[in-house]
Amino acid sequence: MVAVRGVLTRLRKRSGLSPDRLHSTEIDTTPLLQLAVVRRYAHLRALTPQAAAPLVVGQLARRLPPTQRLIVDAELSLGLLRDTPPAGLDLDRLYGPDLGERRAYLATHWRTLHDALGADQVPAAPKVRTLRDTPETQAFTALARLLTTGSELDLTHPGDPGRCPTVTVVGDAVVDQISVVETFPEPGTSHWGDFVRHPGGKGLNRAVALARLGIDARLVATIGDDGDGHWIVDYLRAQRVDTSLVTVTDTARTPVTTVILTLAGESAAIAFKQDRLRLTERDIDSAVVRAALAASDAVLVTFEQPIDIVARVLAMVHAMAPRPWLIVSASPPTVLPRHLYPHLAAVDYLVGTAKELTATWPGSTAEESTNRLLQWGVHAVCLIDSHGCTIRSRTAHTRVRHVNDTADFAAGASSAFSSALAYRLTTTRRPAQDADFEWVTAAISARTPASNIPESMPSIQGIDARAPLTTANRDHTPIAK
Repeated sequence: MVAVRGVLTRLRKRSGLSPDRLHSTEIDTTPLLQLAVVRRYAHLRALTPQAAAPLVVGQLARRLPPTQRLIVDAELSLGLLRDTPPAGLDLDRLYGPDLGERRAYLATHWRTLHDALGADQVPAAPKVRTLRDTPETQAFTALARLLTTGSELDLTHPGDPGRCPTVTVVGDAVVDQISVVETFPEPGTSHWGDFVRHPGGKGLNRAVALARLGIDARLVATIGDDGDGHWIVDYLRAQRVDTSLVTVTDTARTPVTTVILTLAGESAAIAFKQDRLRLTERDIDSAVVRAALAASDAVLVTFEQPIDIVARVLAMVHAMAPRPWLIVSASPPTVLPRHLYPHLAAVDYLVGTAKELTATWPGSTAEESTNRLLQWGVHAVCLIDSHGCTIRSRTAHTRVRHVNDTADFAAGASSAFSSALAYRLTTTRRPAQDADFEWVTAAISARTPASNIPESMPSIQGIDARAPLTTANRDHTPIAK
């Protein structure tokens, strides 16, 4: 907050705050331009951070008490009164090119300006010297606090008609080093192949898949302040994923994962553990992330982050009223700690393979783990395999098969399924029904050939083209009590 306040107080000099000033100034405006609220606004309005920042500052300044609003409005030359010019005031002088003259006009017309805002109480008019002391410090501190506490601007509430659904993904963003081979090499053998590098990670893959379906996708992840990290951010922005919740740090390098991908679509991965960047409780507990989760229509969580972070996210969503949809991808395979159990009741859908579901409770089968998840309150468990998906809840058992004309159960299957499920939930605004699961399962087959997972994620049109093929391939069996 202190850094943001410092930028604002320096920008008030001369002509104040404007996109042109932000582009040309020698002042380091990074603390302001990198604010999550500025990046979020820029993403939604397709603006540069320099163009978004004055609009964000102006909108938040309107939320200040009248005296503080007038001070930051005049000194930053925000022009908040130009929409409805009050009678008897010369706004060209209030928003003039010189800070000293703006201060003097503010002090001289103190009561008239307060009356224009409908202020109930008007403090005694200060002299310019007095204005420069405590009143200005308090006003700019209050504005900086609003900017740094995750306020969401000009957004309708979740569920409002005519609004693009928002899904926040909590996961990883990495660089995949992909070796493409015909088949997995046997020990002691070598194969010809190809090598590519591409942004990846289970969190990133799902965020890109959501954006491809027209969802307002936000990613919560941590990357390094290095070339790979900047590449990831640029790629996400190009894919229309909101990066305002992606933390950039210089404490470690951007994670790298080695992936072996066969021509049939099968994959195996080697994740680099040393100095691997992870989200922290401080990241998750920040006002910015809390506000983002609360404003989301759905939250999608993978097991890439430390399980304590996953538990914290589940606990936060569990305590919200109303709650967003909560989808958990049980990938990579992870043992669930006991302190997470009470918050499983917040999970609407848990998605995983037999191996991933088995791992949640060591020594259990996938069916036994599914039963335990349901007993602890998970609404439904979705087990995906090479032939389709089995959906289990306490009251229903549905099996949806897909057409195996490609390697359907391969790299990216879970990302496509989870993202399509989030799309269906947030656009229909009701629990998924059989027809929804037919469409969601079709997303697995609708992936397109690509040398990396995010580029293979399907479009709505691609899923629609596949979905009719699955409508006759459903077995529905109620669960026996």
